[in-house]
Amino acid sequence: MQKIAIIIPCYNEEKRIREEFLNRLLDWPGADLYLANDGSRDGTPELISSIAAKSGGRIFVLDYKKNSGKANTIFKSVNDILAKGEYTHIGYFDADFSTPPHEILRMLDEVAKYPEKFILGSRIVLLNSKIERKPYRHYIGRIIVTIINFKFTLGVYDTQCGAKLFPVAIAGKAFDRPFLTSWLFDVEVFLRLKKAGLMERGKEMPLNEWRDVEGSKLNWKDGFKIFKELLILFRNYAKT
Repeated sequence: MQKIAIIIPCYNEEKRIREEFLNRLLDWPGADLYLANDGSRDGTPELISSIAAKSGGRIFVLDYKKNSGKANTIFKSVNDILAKGEYTHIGYFDADFSTPPHEILRMLDEVAKYPEKFILGSRIVLLNSKIERKPYRHYIGRIIVTIINFKFTLGVYDTQCGAKLFPVAIAGKAFDRPFLTSWLFDVEVFLRLKKAGLMERGKEMPLNEWRDVEGSKLNWKDGFKIFKELLILFRNYAKT
């Protein structure tokens, strides 16, 4: 049976974290949750500590005092969990549950079917799917993916969906060193896996439901920062 560590990075998420959503994920018997506090300045540390205390030892807090951004928080969390040596898989999802709990549970079931693969949530609009994205986020995302696939031919439809699960051996390759970017660290994950010859072990899973949640930290102005980070990727991963 797979034993899976799920990381939820938390920065000032006091008003968005839903305890009932976290508890839904515990319906999957082999899943533990790691709520990673990224130097929050609101009541997030107290809230997640309270939630963990009531979980019967299946929700844990990783309390990073200094705010360092989502990419660094996930990097540190993955490596802290890998050091435990207790899990077969590690994944991460956004604290706003834009990927709702029932979709995360579907992804966990996919891990059970394909334990050797890394599973990626993918926001593909299909018949009867409920994918609700703000237009500017969709357009920025598609432009980024088009440029990335033209330059690096990763073959990933949705690099930026914040729903991913990895076998620990693959996670060790993807998170073996700090990221050079913040918005595009997911792309760095794939570039590292491509260099290691592991992209054929990936499986994109179209989500039936995904929605933008109010309070999202991405806005249209961040598109300029993202394009600067594309240049960083081109300079540093050109031979990938």
